[in-house]
Amino acid sequence: MRKISPFVFLLLPWISLAAETPVANTQESFSLPSEVARTATPKAQPLKGGSNLIQAVENNVWFDSIDISLSGDRNDNAFFHNLYIRFDADTAYNEVPVFVHYALRRPGQPEVIIHTSSVFTLYGTSANDWFAIESELVHSVPTGYYDLVLRVYDADYGDLLAEISGNDSGALADLALEDLTYDRAPVVIVEEDSGSWHWGGLAALLLLSAFRKQALRLHRA
Repeated sequence: MRKISPFVFLLLPWISLAAETPVANTQESFSLPSEVARTATPKAQPLKGGSNLIQAVENNVWFDSIDISLSGDRNDNAFFHNLYIRFDADTAYNEVPVFVHYALRRPGQPEVIIHTSSVFTLYGTSANDWFAIESELVHSVPTGYYDLVLRVYDADYGDLLAEISGNDSGALADLALEDLTYDRAPVVIVEEDSGSWHWGGLAALLLLSAFRKQALRLHRA
């Protein structure tokens, strides 16, 4: 029977505690100073019903607006590795602490969670409590068209409060994405005629040698 080195058991705790490589490098934004934030005012009435941007799991939290932009295409194939998402959600409560899961999905494949947000607060129907992330996809996102899924959870109890995806809004459907392992700039190889270079290079060396000899003669004279 093969013996197991005791060093393996010493390493196991470190292996189990090792952090998984994130799918995306993400930066969060909370109501950063901008023209939109400076001029925003609380909405008079919450927008419920009649809008396909709204899919509330319960009636107390819903999505009001979502803005999405794609960027970063090194290989010029019209698939992008940067994803910016900015949304405003409303609540019937005066305030509620929440966090959000951001996931990508495509038919026949499991969802890929690209980010779990920090805890932030929704204040009634205010337009000033928006939340945004900018994500650079680094792995686990092969070239393809993805639906974005946003899920809002109660930070105190973990309950799912609201969810929206490409099934509810076309803006969240068929996003052309790929991570950095696929979005690589093409390598350009320039080939030259080795024969032409050989004779041209030899002629240049001969001229240089003759010039140096002539300069040496003049110096000695």
